[in-house]
Amino acid sequence: MVNVGEVGTFLEKVAASGNPINYGDVIARFPDLPPLAGAWLAHPLRGIFGELDEQDAVAKRPFRTAMVIAKERNMPGPGFFKTISRLRGRQILKSEELTVWTDELRAVLVFYAAGEIKRVDIQPIS
Repeated sequence: MVNVGEVGTFLEKVAASGNPINYGDVIARFPDLPPLAGAWLAHPLRGIFGELDEQDAVAKRPFRTAMVIAKERNMPGPGFFKTISRLRGRQILKSEELTVWTDELRAVLVFYAAGEIKRVDIQPIS
């Protein structure tokens, strides 16, 4: 079974590369994870991401999960923003999501020394 540390290390390498990935890429890297079938709340990756975000919040690091985007949104899913709201104690309006994510993404890239976004054009999909 996939453990939190393995996924965390993988996301750190992704951050160092400067190339955001999608949820399917994470699942492809860890074949023990079941495919995403639309039931995110029941998927093991949800719990793993939640634990990574909690670790990052306690350590006062940017969230490594900012490196993972939903293809259909071209940014992380709603759970990412709910988690930031909960762990950082601030409400995030839907209209603020793109800014919150790009700020977090830049912080992750700087923290893990990539410094710039190489692959993704940060624009919300309407």
